[in-house]
Amino acid sequence: MEYVESQKVHVEFRMDSVSSQYQSEAAGHPVYVEKPFITIAIPGQPNTIIDTVADIGYQQRFPEQWARFKAGNVDEVVNGWRLESWPAVNTAQVKTLKHMGVHTVEMLADMSDAACQNVGMGTMELRTKAKAAVAAAAGGAQAEQYAAENKRLRDEMDALREQVAKMSAAQEAGDEPAPRRPGRPARRAEGQEA
Repeated sequence: MEYVESQKVHVEFRMDSVSSQYQSEAAGHPVYVEKPFITIAIPGQPNTIIDTVADIGYQQRFPEQWARFKAGNVDEVVNGWRLESWPAVNTAQVKTLKHMGVHTVEMLADMSDAACQNVGMGTMELRTKAKAAVAAAAGGAQAEQYAAENKRLRDEMDALREQVAKMSAAQEAGDEPAPRRPGRPARRAEGQEA
C-alpha cells in the first residue's frame, strides 16, 4: 500500500473489543479485550478503507490524531477547514462528500481526478473552487502575519522616537548629565591639572 500524507486522509481512532483466543481457551468461554483500532479513509475512494488494530506504526504515523484520541477529544479528529463551514457547498454536497471520505476543504482540494470522478458530477469544479479557497485562506493568513509584524515595528519605532525626543529635550534644557559612577578617574589631557 502506498503511503499518503496524513493531511490527505481521514483518520479515526477508536476502542473496540476483539476476541482473545488464549484467554478464551483458558476460561472455557469467549473472552474479549479492548484494543485501539484505526479507520483510514482516502477521500473519494470509499472502497479503500483500512480498519484494523492501531499498532505502534499507525500511532507514530498519525501522532496528532493519536494524541487527540488518547486525550479523549474524539470529536476533533478533523484537521483543517470543515466542509460545513465552507459557503461554496450545500448540505447535500457536504453529506455526499463526507460519505466519500472527504471531511475538509483541504482534502477536497487535494483529490485526484479519479477520486473526483468516483464522487460524481460537479466534483472537479468543486475541487477547483476548493483549491482557490485554500490558496486565498493561506494568502489571508500571510497578510495577517505581515500586518501584525508591521504594527509591532511601528510601535517599536514610536517608542524609540519618544525616547529620542526626551533625550533631545533634556539636552536642550541644559540638564546636567548623570553623575559618573565610582571607579577609575577620567583621563585628563596633557597639561590639564587635576
